[in-house]
Amino acid sequence: MEIAQLIVSPAILLGAFIFFWKESKAGRMELETRLVQRMDRMEDRLGARFVESEARFVALEDKMDRRFIATDARIVALETKMDKRFVTLEDKMDKRFVALEDKMDKRFVALEDKMNERIVSLEDKMDVRVGRLEGVLITQQEAS
Repeated sequence: MEIAQLIVSPAILLGAFIFFWKESKAGRMELETRLVQRMDRMEDRLGARFVESEARFVALEDKMDRRFIATDARIVALETKMDKRFVTLEDKMDKRFVALEDKMDKRFVALEDKMNERIVSLEDKMDVRVGRLEGVLITQQEAS
């Protein structure tokens, strides 16, 4: 009986080992299949989220583009308006300066005329005094 037990015990152990080895292999295969399925589902969800994010990003880009275009249009309109105002202001200032130049020209002409009259009058007075001084000098020379 002991011989039979020596032959049967290793055979039972070998059979148990083979059984558990096959079961563990099947378990690993099942686990691998479940992991692959989960990963596929996660990839699908991430892909869907990526598509949604991409669509949101494109919509946001379009919105920003529209805002920039609107802002550019407002800036161009403001520049045009400011250009018109500066042209109008420049025309007004040119008219004022022309009027001021005319007024100043008249005043300077009048002032120049007065100065010329005074200079002529001073020259006449100087001529008279120089004539008197010459007469005094001539008489002093004759007297000496």
